[in-house]
Amino acid sequence: MIERTTKSRVVFCVFNYGLLIVFGFLCVIPLWHVLMASVSDPRLLMGSAGIIFAPLGRATLDGYGIVLSNSAVLLGYGNTLLYVVANAAAGTLLTAIAGFLVSRKNFRLAKPLTAFIMFTMIFNGGLIPTYMVIRGLGFINTRWAIIVPALMNAYYVIVMKSAFEQLPAAYEESAKLDGAGSARILFQILLPLIKPTVVVVFMFAVIGQWNSWYPASIYLPRAREKWPLQLIMRSLLIQNDVSKLLTTSSGDANHVINMTGNLVKYCVTVVGTLPILIAYPFAQRYFVTGITLGGVKG
Repeated sequence: MIERTTKSRVVFCVFNYGLLIVFGFLCVIPLWHVLMASVSDPRLLMGSAGIIFAPLGRATLDGYGIVLSNSAVLLGYGNTLLYVVANAAAGTLLTAIAGFLVSRKNFRLAKPLTAFIMFTMIFNGGLIPTYMVIRGLGFINTRWAIIVPALMNAYYVIVMKSAFEQLPAAYEESAKLDGAGSARILFQILLPLIKPTVVVVFMFAVIGQWNSWYPASIYLPRAREKWPLQLIMRSLLIQNDVSKLLTTSSGDANHVINMTGNLVKYCVTVVGTLPILIAYPFAQRYFVTGITLGGVKG
């Protein structure tokens, strides 16, 4: 059947596409501004105001050279990658196991555990009790303070539970008839069937950990060498601590810091944001399917 094109539909399409174009422009323009500023002449950048649509003066990569040659930034990158890999991999695995467990109808504690998990989505102990627990475990100023608390997320467990419940029971019954145990059913049969949901949970964990800085600022006060990149970026951007990236003689230190400080801030922002922007499109195709599969109760 051919759909009729009415005046109201034309008006709706024009309004809809126009709104999406404006929204897309508003999302892209800050990224473009930061990118163009990061390759601009630092002298011209220092006196500029407003949005930058093209590099100011001769394009230069000097700011990236300063950032990427600094040991603090490289160490922060390494720490962030460690936290991201540990939390995303181990967290997704534990989430899948928990979601599988509470989705089993023959498991007597499934409903109480589900209610307990959902309760923690609404109420939590707060910052001070959480800090006391972390301190009691001896995790202060250690990497475990960043890795362990972020391994489980109640919302992801519920999403994974719903995804398992959408699968026909025949898959599990057939596997049991063939002699498969619970572990084999989970990892070799059911998890491949909900791959989009697993990818979504994994990507959410990656993005959440990559952007995380607050737990490190609380639990790693005297362990700067274990800070993630985002906390180092915060000290550079908000606390205006750019001087630690610049090595200059005492005579021209203030001049170099004033001229190069803004350029370095833009370059640090690009360096810290670019990996996620590159990785996101590769997982985007799983998002709609994964969230729908894990968020709809059939």
